[in-house]
Amino acid sequence: MIINLSKDISHFLIIKTENIRYLSNFTGEDAFLLISSDKKILFVDSRFTVQAKEEVFNDIEVIEYKPPIENFIFDNFKIDKLGFEDTIKYSFYNLLSQKFGVDKIVVKKDFVENFRIIKNDKEIEKILKAEEISEKSFMKTLELIKEGTSEKDLSIELEYQMKKLGGEKNGFDTIILFGERGALPHGKPGDRKLKNNKAIIFDFGTIFNGYHSDCTRTVIFGNMSSDFMEAFNIVKDAQIMGIEYIKENLKGYEVDGVSRNYIKDKGYGDYFGHGLGHGVGLEIHERPTLSPRGEEELKENMVVTIEPGIYIPNKLGIRIEDLVVVKKNGCLNLTKLDKYIKI
Repeated sequence: MIINLSKDISHFLIIKTENIRYLSNFTGEDAFLLISSDKKILFVDSRFTVQAKEEVFNDIEVIEYKPPIENFIFDNFKIDKLGFEDTIKYSFYNLLSQKFGVDKIVVKKDFVENFRIIKNDKEIEKILKAEEISEKSFMKTLELIKEGTSEKDLSIELEYQMKKLGGEKNGFDTIILFGERGALPHGKPGDRKLKNNKAIIFDFGTIFNGYHSDCTRTVIFGNMSSDFMEAFNIVKDAQIMGIEYIKENLKGYEVDGVSRNYIKDKGYGDYFGHGLGHGVGLEIHERPTLSPRGEEELKENMVVTIEPGIYIPNKLGIRIEDLVVVKKNGCLNLTKLDKYIKI
C-alpha cells in the first residue's frame, strides 16, 4: 500500500498493533513501523526477527533494533519532522519530545485508521469467515442448553467451539446472561443456573486472520411473558428497520435514529442507552459509529454492526445484532442466524 505523507512531516512512526498489521502484515508484538516518502521499515527485537521477515509485505524492510526505539531511530535516521499516532502513551510522547524536540514531532489523529475504515474484498472475506465460524459454534452450543446449566458452562463451550472451528481467539469477552441479568449490556458470565422460561443473551465473536466477527442473539428457553415478547418484537423490528435503511452517504446518526425513534415511539426509549452500532475489522470497535453522535458519512464497504436493545433493570434484557457491509443502495448482511430462536 502506498502511503502519502502530509507535507508537514518527513516520517511517521506507527506503534499501534492493528495499524502495523494492516500496513505490514506482521502479526507479532512490540514492533515499530517507520514510514517515509520512499521507504517502510519495521523495527523488531530479536524475538520476532525471523517471524517478521517471513510475514511482511515485499516493500517492508525488517531491522532488528536494540531498545529504546527513540534512541535507535534518532541515532540512525535523519528525521526532519516526526509524525505519530494520537493513541501513544503520554510517557512515550515525553520520550519522543525529549529526544527530538517538541518542534520536531507532531500528532496525526487517525492517520492509518482513515485507510482501514473502508474494507477491501479480502478483508470482507476474512470478516465473513470469522462470522461463519462464530455462527457454527453458536449453533453447536445451543445443543447443550438445558435447565441447570450455567452461564459459565455455555461460555466455555462456545469459546471452545470457536477455536476448534478455526478461530484464532475470542474477539472480546463473551457475554452470556440468563433472565433479568440480560439487562447488563456488558455483563460477565457467572454461576447463575438456567431455569425454564428464561431468555439467554449471547454476544460473541472470534478472530480469523486478524479480523473480528460480532453477533448477538437473545434465545428464548421455554415460554416468555407477553411483556417480554412485546419488547423482543420491538427490538427485532427496530433492527430490521436499521438494516433496511442503511446505505452509502447516510450519516451514522441517521441510521441510529431510525431504530432509536421506533423504540422510543413504542414507549421503550429510556431503556435503549447505547449506540445502534460500530465499525468492525482488525479491532472489535472501530469507526464509523452509529449513534446520536455519529457524524461520519457512511461509505461503501464499511463494515458495521446493527444492534438495538432494550434493558429494563432487574426485569429483562434483549439485544439482536447483525454484521453488515455498507453498499451504495443498501447493505450486505453477513449474519445468517435466525433472529427468533426458541429452545
